[in-house]
Amino acid sequence: MNAIRLVIVDNHWIVREGLKSVLESDPLFHVVGEASDGKEAIEILCREKPDVALVDIKLPDMSGIEICQKITLEGLPTAIVIFTAFLDWNLVRRCLDAGAKGYILKDARRLNLKERLLSAARGETVLDSRVVTLLTDHVRGRLPQEKPLLSARELEILQFIAQGLSNKEIGERLFLSQSSVKHYVGRILHKLDAKNRVEAILIATRLRLL
Repeated sequence: MNAIRLVIVDNHWIVREGLKSVLESDPLFHVVGEASDGKEAIEILCREKPDVALVDIKLPDMSGIEICQKITLEGLPTAIVIFTAFLDWNLVRRCLDAGAKGYILKDARRLNLKERLLSAARGETVLDSRVVTLLTDHVRGRLPQEKPLLSARELEILQFIAQGLSNKEIGERLFLSQSSVKHYVGRILHKLDAKNRVEAILIATRLRLL
């Protein structure tokens, strides 16, 4: 597997250096650039076209949300993962609406962070487990509709998706291959008529499957 090409965007030098040290100690990651503000970030992202960008939400000249919007408009393939200390429903919603592929809190454990970045590079939406809780709490109380028929295994995997686990982590828990988990996730999305894992969580919560 080729190393994930990564850009780090944070206005604090010590945060960038810490992340770079952690990630580049692993051969699966290659940091191809870093930026301290939005303007510099856009220039690097357009030039390098990395697989993943780890972006702080609060920068001196623009927000991580604006970076997401600009990168989406440019049609770049980079998966933007918001990396922040702020846990707020409106911020999460605005980031996801702007095209972010993930929202991770800065106190995430090292291995969790690496797994999330690998998942984002594969095109998966990655959320901190506390963000998932925030999202599900937000939609609770809505009236349930007719529940789609999910198998016991699909319901089990849906629970793990709601906990923010990647396909690899789900496979390890259930002793399944990643391709088998991916197949089950696809069936769940189809049955829930959801476009992605985040939407599946919201729909499943509304239907009281979670």
